Amino acid sequence: MKKLVALLLCLIVVCPVFAKNDTDKNEFSITYGQITVPQAAYVLGGVFGSMFSLGHFSFENAHFIGGAGVEYVHYVNDWLGFGGAVLCDYMTATAMNVDSEGKKTPNGKFTLGIVSAMPEVKFAWLNREHVGLYSKLAAGAGFTFTNQSEDTKDNFAFAFQATPIGMDFGGESFRGFAELGLGMQGLVNVGIRWLF
Repeated sequence: MKKLVALLLCLIVVCPVFAKNDTDKNEFSITYGQITVPQAAYVLGGVFGSMFSLGHFSFENAHFIGGAGVEYVHYVNDWLGFGGAVLCDYMTATAMNVDSEGKKTPNGKFTLGIVSAMPEVKFAWLNREHVGLYSKLAAGAGFTFTNQSEDTKDNFAFAFQATPIGMDFGGESFRGFAELGLGMQGLVNVGIRWLF
C-alpha cells in the first residue's frame, strides 16, 4: 500500500510539471458526504458483533457526522486534473450488553473516527460555462482512531473514493456540486467549489 500511495503522490507532482495547460484551472472544494465506507463498516460490525455474540451484544444510539473535508484539483488540460482530498469521518454509539432475558445494560461509549488523505485524478467529461460533468478516482491512507482495545485502535487503513458521476453547477468562479460514488466521501457527496 505504501508503494501505491508513493506512486500516486509522484504522479500528482510530476504530471502537472510536464503537461501543457493553457487554461491554468484550479478547484478548491469543501465537501460533505453520507453513507461512507467507515459508516458501512460500523453497521456491518454491529450486525456481525451481535450475530457472533448470539445476540448478547449490540450498539445503540449511533450518531454519524459523515465524511467532511477539503479537496484541491489542478487541471493539466481541459479534461484531466490531479489533486488530493483530506477528510474526516466520525461516529459514536452506546455499546450494550444483552442478558438472556433481553435486558440491556450500557457497556460504555463506542467511538470511531478516520482521517484520510488521498491523492486523486479527475476526468472532466463536460465543461460548460455554468455546468460540468466529471468522474474521479482517489486512493490513499486513513488513520483510524477508536476507544476500543489496543489491537484495534490507532491504525492506518486503505482509503479510497470512486466517483463515476459528478456534476457541478453555478457561476464561473463559484459552484455547487453533487456526486454519486463509493468510498470515504460517501455514496452521496455534496459541497461548494471555488474555480480559479
